[in-house]
Amino acid sequence: MSFDNNTPDKNGEFLVDHVAVTVSDLDRSIEFYTRNFGFECQRIVSLRGNGRVAVLRGAGFAIEMFAPDGALPLPGDRRTPDADLKTIGVKHFALHVVDILAASDLLKANGVEFISEVMVGVRGVRRFFVRDPDGTPIEVTESSPHVENL
Repeated sequence: MSFDNNTPDKNGEFLVDHVAVTVSDLDRSIEFYTRNFGFECQRIVSLRGNGRVAVLRGAGFAIEMFAPDGALPLPGDRRTPDADLKTIGVKHFALHVVDILAASDLLKANGVEFISEVMVGVRGVRRFFVRDPDGTPIEVTESSPHVENL
């Protein structure tokens, strides 16, 4: 990537810093992301009397987890990756693992809701989708193609 002298990063790279997710129950969601994906809660602060926000860190980035008072539920078409493609905006975020089958087994053992089983995605890598406690889709991907193993 080529930038001029006003490049935001000396290496000319943009990296993911964080994603923001609104949740209905902050404590439940913190427990879900720490237990299942290894995130650590770094801080929780008040939203000026309108709920709370937590910052979780893991997997090389942070999640800003907002729990405003009176949060609205995730619309039905946003709960399924294929249906959500018709709605403008961010679809989901993905976490990378080395062993997709071990990750699937762990999340199943923890009672996580699955949207799909392990399959090969459009990038040629194995992946599956789960839902967080509020229905937000999360993709779990493996690094190298294993098409022949499905």
